[in-house]
Amino acid sequence: MPSPYDFSRLSVLVVEDSRFMRSLLVTTLRALGVERVLTAENGEEAIAIMSPAMAAASMGETMVGRTGVDLVLSDFVMPVVDGAMLVRWIRLSEKSPDRFLPFLMISAAADRDVIYACRDAGVDEFIAKPFSAESVMKRLIVAIENPRPYVYCPNYFGPDRRRQDKDVETDRRSKDDSEVQILHSSKDIAKMGNKRKRAYIFKLPKYLKQKLATGAKPKKGEPLFDPELIQAAEEKIANMETDYADWVGESVEELQQAHHRAVEDPERAAVHFEKINAVALELRGQGGIFGYPLITQFGKSLYELTGEGATVTTGLLDLIDSHISLVKVVIGQKISGDGGETGRELLQSLAEAKKKFRGEE
Repeated sequence: MPSPYDFSRLSVLVVEDSRFMRSLLVTTLRALGVERVLTAENGEEAIAIMSPAMAAASMGETMVGRTGVDLVLSDFVMPVVDGAMLVRWIRLSEKSPDRFLPFLMISAAADRDVIYACRDAGVDEFIAKPFSAESVMKRLIVAIENPRPYVYCPNYFGPDRRRQDKDVETDRRSKDDSEVQILHSSKDIAKMGNKRKRAYIFKLPKYLKQKLATGAKPKKGEPLFDPELIQAAEEKIANMETDYADWVGESVEELQQAHHRAVEDPERAAVHFEKINAVALELRGQGGIFGYPLITQFGKSLYELTGEGATVTTGLLDLIDSHISLVKVVIGQKISGDGGETGRELLQSLAEAKKKFRGEE
């Protein structure tokens, strides 16, 4: 069916520290028709990529599109400058070339506190790992079709954090309409310092829709994207299963090395736990994409065990080793889905290891 949007016109900046996940996201976007995809390994590199547009920003020009990037798709947990720091720079820095740049956060750490942190930093949409081509496309469609108004107030600047279908005319936290001003141009952000309002609401034109629209109009009830395109993208993802297995093998090796170092050097175990925690987060986010939900479960469990404040004990080190062994078994034997009887035995093995650990605490 004719698509209402031409995604070949869209420019996306992917910010992701995992080489494999970065490749996976690029593959997914290109399969969905996005031809211009830029990549960065962390927020610091992303800022450098957008820096050429800073000259325009310094002149007070904050129009959408000045960056040469239409949308950012960023991981949340990254070294140096993470996703939350990156979106805050985009929204708040005087050097930001486009404070209204659509920002999609993607993370395996999809717990409530993380989602709230992303929302409060100024993220437009959130995608949880494991993701699918369809979930990515749906978030893109929301950013195009239904961009939220932006709110500027003393302690926040970013998309309206309230989810609702009807238009936002006033900020409910304001006492009366005189304290709120509706603005319809991103240029007006430079004029706000001369006025005394409690909140400003930017209801901007749908820039992405204007740029990508083809003129085709789907019939009522039809999706705004081609289902066959989604299927083709899912097949592209599935074709990366071999690469995924290789990546898990490398990850297991990293986990084993970090675990060994923590055992040999308990005084610096916290440093090695940070590495284990980071790798576990990626395992948590990627297993379900390729039909290995057991790896997602083991990764999630290991991530929670090695989080901030974890106390290094012999029992915990043994439990970490059990997690590593279970991931190794799943990928080595290619135990997909729930794994049947073998899967149940592996989960039971983990439950017993955790029970032993709790008894030793």
